[in-house]
Amino acid sequence: MDLWTRLLLGLTAFAVLGYISLIYGGCAADPDCHFRLCAGGRSLCGVDHAHVQDR
Repeated sequence: MDLWTRLLLGLTAFAVLGYISLIYGGCAADPDCHFRLCAGGRSLCGVDHAHVQDR
């Protein structure tokens, strides 16, 4: 694997991990944020932001 390919793979991994930590890490600190499950109910599809009384 050449240097250019390693650089692109590293940047891609950094971007993906940064996105996940920003979205899901920020949601963990917010009491109005909760994880949304997919239709099957087994995996996460994203996050929802709703006040506690609206749930």
